[in-house]
Amino acid sequence: MNNIIFKKLGTIMLALLIGASVFSLFPTVTKAETTNVTWSDGSLTKTISKWNQTDISNIGKSSGKWYWEIKLDGGYGEVGLFSPGKPPIRYEGYNGVSYGPSNDSIKAGSYSYGSTYTVNDVISVALDLENDTLTFYKNGISQGVSKYTPSSLGKTVYPYIRNPQDPPAKYTANFGASEFKYPVPEGFLPYQESGTSTTPDPSTTPDPSTTPDPSTKPDPSTTPDPSTTPDPSTKPDPSTTPDPSDTDGTSQPTGDRAILTVTMDNGFDKEFDLSKKELNAFIAWYDAKDAGRGASFFAIDKHNNNKGPFSNRKDYVIFNKILTFEVSEYSTK
Repeated sequence: MNNIIFKKLGTIMLALLIGASVFSLFPTVTKAETTNVTWSDGSLTKTISKWNQTDISNIGKSSGKWYWEIKLDGGYGEVGLFSPGKPPIRYEGYNGVSYGPSNDSIKAGSYSYGSTYTVNDVISVALDLENDTLTFYKNGISQGVSKYTPSSLGKTVYPYIRNPQDPPAKYTANFGASEFKYPVPEGFLPYQESGTSTTPDPSTTPDPSTTPDPSTKPDPSTTPDPSTTPDPSTKPDPSTTPDPSDTDGTSQPTGDRAILTVTMDNGFDKEFDLSKKELNAFIAWYDAKDAGRGASFFAIDKHNNNKGPFSNRKDYVIFNKILTFEVSEYSTK
């Protein structure tokens, strides 16, 4: 069992601890099956020598949910989303400002968005064209949903980079041709992916030539040996049967989990048995709130601790009452 302790320090170390621990909970993301996305010159690395020059990927997207990573290798970074004829949506490294098309809520077309970033930082992008959102990550830490929507650019959009200063800007992109450094957010595909390999085509039907010939019969020599049938006198071990009080829809854990122990400022501990998805949601909320974004409380489902005649019970944890929290990982496999 791994034991990871988080303390509310109010320093850079807190963000580093949270980022490292979140991603240690997830398996390595499998790379995409296709290898067709590059920058415009056919390479995954790009040097932009002159100020204000830009580049985009050779393939755009008009639907789906996509993820990619861009590492800044030199100069000053600017990463974003582009569509011909519109000002791009861009997250600038040296000031953390986001720029994009002017709209009713952002009159000037820019606002203070996220953390600054520099050489060797990795900027990840989660493009959700189903819900019309765009989120940037710095070294795996979400900077929040952008106020600019992909639809403000047009139907088809492209990954984008720019040189915002005089020194040459150098980038290395990973659209999914190799393993990502950070986990792909739930529901997203690597940008490299076609989007079709994970969903069967409903129009396909089995080839009739592969159906069994009804004239064939099983070889009687292959029938089960009656001596191998279960002894009727044996009964299942009741300790291994599902708990009927489990009402959360998953009678048994199906993957790696963690015990989250939250110590409140009064010294009282709250303990929760959570799935990776639930733990990820809690840490993402904590990280965002520590950066000044999001709700002041977080609701945690009590699951098996749901005592009494209730269909659902939640425990609401208040951010400014949290002293520390501890994550103890375990595997159910």
